[in-house]
Amino acid sequence: MFRMRTHHDWTFQQFAIMGLQTTLIYMVAGLVFPDFLGEAIVDLKESFYAHRRWFFLLSVAIIATSVCKHLLLDGKLPNPTNLVFYGLFGVTLFIGALTRQEWYHKTLVVVTNAAFVLYIVLSHLRMR
Repeated sequence: MFRMRTHHDWTFQQFAIMGLQTTLIYMVAGLVFPDFLGEAIVDLKESFYAHRRWFFLLSVAIIATSVCKHLLLDGKLPNPTNLVFYGLFGVTLFIGALTRQEWYHKTLVVVTNAAFVLYIVLSHLRMR
């Protein structure tokens, strides 16, 4: 969002998509940790599985919002590298919402972190 500091001719739709993306990110962040208030012991694993559908579906919505943001702000789809990574992240996150398989979620952590690092490296190389 740092590049938005130079954007001066905002339309309502552009502003709304930025607000929607920020709101969705906030909601996902709120699902990461349970409410620790009170004396009860919190089982983080059970909390994760209880909220996983919302977490992953909201994450997919963030990706969809990001593509819409590109369309509204730039008038075109993101570059092909971004679209590939958006698609891969979206599919893996959607599967995460559908499955409760522990092995999938453990693998998802490793694979998505590695893919995210690769995405950053490729993006950095493209910026040079």
